[in-house]
Amino acid sequence: MKREFALVLETYDNNVAKVELQRSASCDGCTICNSGKPVVLRAFNNINANKGDSVVIEVEELKRGTNFFVYVIPLICLIAGYFIGEYISKLSNINHNLGPIFAFIVFFIYVILGLRKLKKDNKIIANIICKNQVIENFNEQ
Repeated sequence: MKREFALVLETYDNNVAKVELQRSASCDGCTICNSGKPVVLRAFNNINANKGDSVVIEVEELKRGTNFFVYVIPLICLIAGYFIGEYISKLSNINHNLGPIFAFIVFFIYVILGLRKLKKDNKIIANIICKNQVIENFNEQ
């Protein structure tokens, strides 16, 4: 797990807090941090941190299979959609190539289903491990 500094934005009754990651040296090569938008996520709040507290959180590393779903599956959808459209245009005696249209449709369906799954999952990937009083000790580790 990776440790990061964060600021508590909101706390909820079920020991969950909304936190904003503070930019650090490890953000330099990260495309998410360089987008200009603050990175906000939900974290388990087992230490009862309050709104406005500076905290240290542990963030789960992404699983290796994630890149496959982000890069390879969409490419497969585009290629499969192209050949499906090509096949249908030959069967229906249409002179226009429907491959690009079907490629877009299959890719669009994949994106819509993926976004629905992300919204439904919305899982918590971080734990608050200490408040700002302990941050000085964290830097020494």
